[in-house]
Amino acid sequence: MLNRYKLISMVLVFLLFISSVNYAWAGTYNISAQPENDVSSVILGAPLVWNNPNFIRNGLGLNGEGQVVGVADTGLGTGVLDTLHPDLRDKIIGVKDYSGDGWDDPFGHGTHIAATIAGSGAQSGQRLKGIAPNAELYFQATHNQSTGKLELPDLYSLLEDAYVNGGVRIHSNSWGFTEDSGIYDQNASSLDQFVWEHPEMLVLKSAGNFGDDESSYVTSPGSAKNTLTVGATESPRGIDRDSDNPYQVAAFSNRGTTDGRIKPDLVAPGTWVLSASRDGDGEDHSYSYLSGTSMSTALATGSAILTRQYFTDIKNINPSAALVKAALIHGAKELPGESRLSQGFGLIDLHGSLMTLENKKTAIYDNLKINEEQQMEFEFDASGNAPLKVTLVWSDYPQRPGANNVLVNDLDLKVTTPDGRDLWGNNNIGGDKKNNVEVVTIDSVQSKVYSDQTYSIQIKGSDIQEGPQPFSLLFGEMPLRGEVKFSSQDGKYIDTYDGGNLDVSSETEVLLVKNSKYDGQIPFKDIPTGTSIYYYPASSEGEKPQLTAVYDLAYAALKSRLKTDKPVIYLDTKNHWAEDVISSMSRQNILAGYPDGTFRPNEQVTRAQFASMLVRTLKLVESPAGAAKFHDVSPGAWYSGTIGAAVEAKLVAGYSEHTFAPNDLITREQMAVMIARALSGGKIPYDPEDKTLEHYSDLQDISLWARPSISLMVNYGITRGREINQFNPQGKASRAESAVALQRMLQQL
Repeated sequence: MLNRYKLISMVLVFLLFISSVNYAWAGTYNISAQPENDVSSVILGAPLVWNNPNFIRNGLGLNGEGQVVGVADTGLGTGVLDTLHPDLRDKIIGVKDYSGDGWDDPFGHGTHIAATIAGSGAQSGQRLKGIAPNAELYFQATHNQSTGKLELPDLYSLLEDAYVNGGVRIHSNSWGFTEDSGIYDQNASSLDQFVWEHPEMLVLKSAGNFGDDESSYVTSPGSAKNTLTVGATESPRGIDRDSDNPYQVAAFSNRGTTDGRIKPDLVAPGTWVLSASRDGDGEDHSYSYLSGTSMSTALATGSAILTRQYFTDIKNINPSAALVKAALIHGAKELPGESRLSQGFGLIDLHGSLMTLENKKTAIYDNLKINEEQQMEFEFDASGNAPLKVTLVWSDYPQRPGANNVLVNDLDLKVTTPDGRDLWGNNNIGGDKKNNVEVVTIDSVQSKVYSDQTYSIQIKGSDIQEGPQPFSLLFGEMPLRGEVKFSSQDGKYIDTYDGGNLDVSSETEVLLVKNSKYDGQIPFKDIPTGTSIYYYPASSEGEKPQLTAVYDLAYAALKSRLKTDKPVIYLDTKNHWAEDVISSMSRQNILAGYPDGTFRPNEQVTRAQFASMLVRTLKLVESPAGAAKFHDVSPGAWYSGTIGAAVEAKLVAGYSEHTFAPNDLITREQMAVMIARALSGGKIPYDPEDKTLEHYSDLQDISLWARPSISLMVNYGITRGREINQFNPQGKASRAESAVALQRMLQQL
């Protein structure tokens, strides 16, 4: 058992307080004026959860009723219950004063956080309520005004106090140790120990607000394995550079760990969030705007509370922390153009998570236990109408601080497709050896060839040092998501977030929540443009399509003022055969042009450049350590992290043990082999009777070691010959050819 430790009057940095100075106007909001709805809840899909009749059973809706949240922060309001902000006055079940001089909130930070999570909205007529407005609060005040420091006990004791004395099962922390950013330190180890010993306690932690600095890893204890670390996305308010794109990670949001793990786990809105101010006197200072990952964490905490309530009240499950975390990750929305390092597993979509859990085909497993080398098998029959997603999460045994390998119990997720390909968790062939969250997503909408057959799901206890290891597993089909738009040519349609379009019959009924009120079942033709929509298509078993939607006038108006996402246009790609693909891949930040406005589509690609394209396409986390064995890959080279990530994921290899040749031009057969490994999970079939390549007149020029990979690529239509009967395997791949091959690969994953 790890030693517990004691913090004595350590100076910590409150993440929001810093960000409110550097990034946001800490403005007040006069409730006597006509209030706007806070857009953050709309981005999360919360109004659909509050008002969706599918979540109201026995008269109970999802609002946090019966849930207790713990918040460790500066303080609350004036520090006197009778004069607290009206949104919080009846919420407090207990206060633990660690500060030593009362629990007043001099900065308004703790008040803003608490109300964002569970404020009743009483002061605004429920228009500006928290995400879980009926939850109760156990507050731990930490700021000492005389010293200007945060007075905290050791982290284990902080969590234990909330767990025992407050009955807390969701705990929120919007503060951090900046000097240990990204390091698996004593704080991270202590947090992991507590969750290992109390597996039903989910601890959330803000990522930090110094992301503009290249070395800005998540602040401690955000590097803990068993926490849910939260980064920030922008709002659509259009006020500054951090509020002009709700599907973009805020520049200030910290990311990554020193050992290359995926942190943050998720992101949530974090700029210009409107919530209760310290001085909620009902006149001019009731609500204020603040920014930072603190605000994102508060919104994520509210989402976790409603998810936990869904399990306890709707599913009659007492969920582990791993299951609540898995549910939020499972329903998260991938942000096109954002790396895995910056967004984690995506933007929290509360309704997307719960709609998926409500689907009768979704499998939910909690507290399954696995031992060393044990394998568990599951199967899923896909309809072919919606993406298939598998999410594995476990609360890992605590590692000693400073260890090189933080993961103690390694589980691996593998999904075998009906055509025999292996897809590995987080796109790491052979298994992810760093993270205790693994995800596989299969876009079966774009790949229908085998969609009506069975997918095999395998969980393996690859290295269980402290077992048995409990885990949570979710798998099933995901709703298609997008926004209702209109064109004079096509009428109303759904614009998906990845740039695709969905056609829906004009008479199809949609469950609509409009301006936070249930509006009934509305024909699709009557749904306002700007509406966010969730869509399960009709199944082959005869089930009707399911559509739910949320529309908010204020949110739609704000978004309409923002710059539209225009296609990326280069000076030299107009009318090029790959023009559309280059534009699409550039919007996703997989490709980029040159400073002079050109793309140079016919320019040849080096091995380092293609490895980097492949890593960005698969959203792998850069890892310079993975390339350390190559003598010709300098640790400071721009490509060292991407080559390392590709090597660790078993996608590429060097010419020899210590030679990668990063500046050599990549051949078409080398490119084919790299993509084939990603497509097949490293299981490239070999058939001595395969005649796929026999029609190429230059078959003899294709290296024997590359033939199975090229055959696979040709069969899937990912790459073809440059001419009808010539493959040109030793020819050098161009930037345009690389872009097209990578996009076709994505269409098969």
